[in-house]
Amino acid sequence: MRQEMKLHMIKTTLATVMLAPLAFTVAQADWRADYPIVTMGATTVENQAATIDRFQPLADYFEEKLGIEMRIQQANDYAAVVQALTAGHVHLARLGGSSYAAGWIDSDGGVEPLTVPAELDGELGYHSVLIVRSDSDYHNLEDLEGKSLAWADPNSTSGYLVPLVSLREDGIEPSDFFGNTVFSGGHEQSVIGVLNGSLDSAFTWTSKGDNTGQLRMMMDRGMLDREDIRVIWESPLIPNPLYAVPSDLPEEMKRDITEFFLTLHEERPELADAAASGRTSGFVVATHEMYQPILSAVQELRDSRRQR
Repeated sequence: MRQEMKLHMIKTTLATVMLAPLAFTVAQADWRADYPIVTMGATTVENQAATIDRFQPLADYFEEKLGIEMRIQQANDYAAVVQALTAGHVHLARLGGSSYAAGWIDSDGGVEPLTVPAELDGELGYHSVLIVRSDSDYHNLEDLEGKSLAWADPNSTSGYLVPLVSLREDGIEPSDFFGNTVFSGGHEQSVIGVLNGSLDSAFTWTSKGDNTGQLRMMMDRGMLDREDIRVIWESPLIPNPLYAVPSDLPEEMKRDITEFFLTLHEERPELADAAASGRTSGFVVATHEMYQPILSAVQELRDSRRQR
């Protein structure tokens, strides 16, 4: 599965995927009449106040550009956002690959990818990382045998799915190897647990140079001094979190929202960074094929649980 992840990561440039500007039509006016408010679901990578601070300026700009109010709805966990999206209670959500795969499977293809942020070098992926305190005695995975570990959330790509599958491929069953494993409830909680010493280690996410991801968000908010933690394990490349919508939304609505994100970096780069949870060169069109390796891993994990 690791090789499949690498093969499916498409390195592209914004120039090859930018959509042509769309003229305002009667059909577009119709979707606005049917959807006077667009609700965006947000996952728990940050606390509630930080999530609103991050996304409210984006919502304000969305209303300025499209003439439709956007409301931010934060859920308590990843599964709640997926359920809200597949039920049509939210019209847009930022999802990690695992959450997207869960939603796609549960809704029988009822969710659709729109856009994904590119890294500063144009790459479309990040890594799951295993972190410890830099002043600890843990320098590699073997040093953590019998120690505590935090997963982020059962539906987290980098905080659970990818490291779980990767460790098992290396012959390590986490529940046997670590002394204690817990779900922290989110990436921020995991990092804080490592920093305050209540956890020996935790899985979280970051990209090359910490340009995007949990570490970048916490550094930007003054919550983390990067020198205080050490990365002792890194996953293969994972497709970046994407923005997705219910498939049954009007096509004109989906095209307008896509265009909003594709032009965001050029028009408001600071909002593009906020929407990407870090530093981005801009958004590109996302495809289902980019996340097929993650979907296969989620399905395989579900199948193995049923067999047990």
